[in-house]
Amino acid sequence: MNSDTDNISPRKGLSIVLTAHDQAAELERNLPVLLEQDYDSDYEVIVVDESSTDETSDVLKRLKAKYPRLYTTYIPGSSHYLSRKKLAITVGIKAARNEWVILTEAGCRPENGEWLNAMEEYMTDDVDIVCGYTGFDSGTKSHYAYYRMINFCRQLFRPYRYDGANLAVRKSAFMERNGFLKNLQFLRGELDFIVNETEPQRIAVAKAPETWLRQEEPSRKDWVNRQLFYMQTRRSLDRTFLPRLLFVLWQSILHLSILLIVALLAYAVYKHNATYTGVAAGALVLWAVAHTFLCYRMSRKYGEEIPVWKLQMCDLSLAWHHLYYQLRYALSNKNDFLRK
Repeated sequence: MNSDTDNISPRKGLSIVLTAHDQAAELERNLPVLLEQDYDSDYEVIVVDESSTDETSDVLKRLKAKYPRLYTTYIPGSSHYLSRKKLAITVGIKAARNEWVILTEAGCRPENGEWLNAMEEYMTDDVDIVCGYTGFDSGTKSHYAYYRMINFCRQLFRPYRYDGANLAVRKSAFMERNGFLKNLQFLRGELDFIVNETEPQRIAVAKAPETWLRQEEPSRKDWVNRQLFYMQTRRSLDRTFLPRLLFVLWQSILHLSILLIVALLAYAVYKHNATYTGVAAGALVLWAVAHTFLCYRMSRKYGEEIPVWKLQMCDLSLAWHHLYYQLRYALSNKNDFLRK
């Protein structure tokens, strides 16, 4: 495959790039779904092996024999001038024959055969990036699913980062910005930087359900590490003030409202005031119903089957988990987040 941007195929077509490190099982489960899309034009799938030591190479060989549109490349374990993930993404994008490249991961798969067709609908001439939703498999911890959904909803207003594995990038735009040149010092945050360095008006957010991907549940270690790395990279991101302010305001209103209602109920009970007790109890029930209904509508909109009784706690716990990650980050060695 030619890696020169001058030789990008001018015809309609897409390239899918995913990186993998010791993920033979995930590739065996999910690659066939990526390779069997009902796409109207030609497309290719490029897997960049990040120096795997398991059976990844064997799995890829078997799949390449069955699927001619599957291509593979790798990065050597001795590469140090760039973080392994960023290097793998860069290699994959350079190898792509098409102008539009969708970046995903080995643990992801489309929910239907129309994924590529649906994503392409958003790839217009005035767009450089398309952000697609990546939900987790059913049975994933409710907090993970809700957190991912809320982060995607924040993209709808003014995209400044990306939390997921369903990002379409215009190859020429990526190469013109010299890839990850501006943030080589950071080990992670690759997709956050790609989105943040793109003008908001050049970013499209895919809303159609056909564009969704589903991702296998991450381990707790992977999940926490992802949040800690974001704590580091967000310091170098632009356009963060308003989204973070809105998050703080929303969580503050939620917590203050329930505290005030509970305080009023406690006071009324203490004073043996039946009228105030009834008003406070009614207000608490009304608040709980309205809040749960709002969370329910939002979660079902994105196909997240979070149990109704968990929705309120998922929303309220966003602030608690955020504080926990901040504390973990404050106590961590900051050199762990930088390229050595």
